[in-house]
Amino acid sequence: MTRREATTTYPQFPLLRCQIQKISALDQLPATAASSPEADLSVVLEASAKLTTRQAHRRRNDCPRPYSEGDDSDDLVPVPPPAHFPDTPKTDELTGLVMNIVIPFAPASDRRSLPVMVYVHGGSLLYGGANLPIFNAVNLVSQSIKMGKPIICVNFNYRVGLGGFLASEAIRRELQDDGFQGCGNFGFTDQKVAFDWVQRYIATLGGDPDNVTAVGESAGGISISNQLAATHPPRFRRAVCMSGLSVSIPPWTIEQHEALFRAVCRYFKIDASQPDVLDRLRQIPQQKMANSTPAIQGVLSGTGNPCLDGWFYQTDPCEIQKAPTWLEALMIGDTYHEGVIFHLNLLDDDFASIRRTLLDHIQNDDETDQILREYDIHHALPHDMLLGRVEHMCGDAVFKIPNYATALENTTLRDKGGLFLYHFDQRSRLKNPLEGTAYHAHELLYLYKNLETEMDESERGLAEGFATAWIRFCNGEAPWSARKGEWKVWGPGSVQSVKNEEEDEETRSYQRMKRILAMGNGETWKRWLAGVDVLVNKRMNMGKVA
Repeated sequence: MTRREATTTYPQFPLLRCQIQKISALDQLPATAASSPEADLSVVLEASAKLTTRQAHRRRNDCPRPYSEGDDSDDLVPVPPPAHFPDTPKTDELTGLVMNIVIPFAPASDRRSLPVMVYVHGGSLLYGGANLPIFNAVNLVSQSIKMGKPIICVNFNYRVGLGGFLASEAIRRELQDDGFQGCGNFGFTDQKVAFDWVQRYIATLGGDPDNVTAVGESAGGISISNQLAATHPPRFRRAVCMSGLSVSIPPWTIEQHEALFRAVCRYFKIDASQPDVLDRLRQIPQQKMANSTPAIQGVLSGTGNPCLDGWFYQTDPCEIQKAPTWLEALMIGDTYHEGVIFHLNLLDDDFASIRRTLLDHIQNDDETDQILREYDIHHALPHDMLLGRVEHMCGDAVFKIPNYATALENTTLRDKGGLFLYHFDQRSRLKNPLEGTAYHAHELLYLYKNLETEMDESERGLAEGFATAWIRFCNGEAPWSARKGEWKVWGPGSVQSVKNEEEDEETRSYQRMKRILAMGNGETWKRWLAGVDVLVNKRMNMGKVA
């Protein structure tokens, strides 16, 4: 790999590829196409009709991510690959920016410009990808057609993990030498490239570039929240952040990133101080580099982290955000059992280690103990009960309290009728370790409706209602009726309701959230969140194996 070839991977991909599925309400007519961002898409669409069946049914490349058995389907995203996509995608950083587009089939006489939903996948900025079967938008688009509110759905890959978010002074210097600014955040600039592509070409596919809604779950919501803080944000009118805001995965300073960079170099026995350090890192196969991440981070399931590089951000992503004035509407929400995703990373902790980690960041014994008392966490608990309560506390810290604080912060948007809040409490009946929980990402089964065969009639009804709300939102409508202080609640028992904070206090503990947010003049909860981040992601282990 030459220097020029290598540096093209930093600011953007050299090639953007599209996979297009054109469907009616009942049928899907899959077609596949590839184009550079400079191509005339009408030519691409014409060429797609001439592709062989094998080409038309093959998923394009993924970006490298740590590999695990059953990568396409696990307990969080339990949807197997469809029969018409039998091949496992290959991984390649240079051709991994894949865009999947699902378009309603319409007669040539129908010249409507359709609303566009651009979905950003999750995965802790380390895992995930647009090709995962759970994100197949055919059923969602089919429902939009039946409703008479057709939408186009787009999702895409972006670089994750070390390929997407590694930063260091060496990388900064090379970028500057090549005429680029910033450092790290390559996954975010990939996202910007994809959104820019939509602006330039979606009209050719019948979409309205002025009517785009950005939707993301987990790291996808975190990504959208970071993009809202960007100096040069993508163009979209509305945003949905499902189970994730910018504070959920904390952006790091360049000094924090430098520590990870040195740990990566030690792991591969490369001298980080040498001028050829980046060239030597590029010689490591991409998948080998991705697979090394858990060992380097010292945790089974870690994260990628954005970089406070002095260029990407206009506003501080480490603070609760007030929506920019150009954003027309914002939807945020969470699941009841968010914290179960931290279970494996917390298995070896006891009360002493948990309290010590939190105290290291809160720096106040009384405040640390007050927060632990809020969740009835104490040293006498049996280990399984201790972990259950700590998981709940961590789910509040990382997801629910930031959502609540954001709702309190955005009074202007709320008063304009542009703020929508929800909780997803529907329990899973799938026979896996997450059975009986409203786990992180469970709502995706109800949005994309790709496991309806496992649902009973009431669950299918809830899925239709859930997807309907998102379709209405993408069409510029209110997804549900709610007044100030009210949240839409989905489940349990497939029940849909709208509740104010008083009605939902027993389930949600809003008063506890308020007490924590008020501690230390509003500063203690930020230090607590920093401690929770270290606790659940085992930041203290980084580089120890290396």
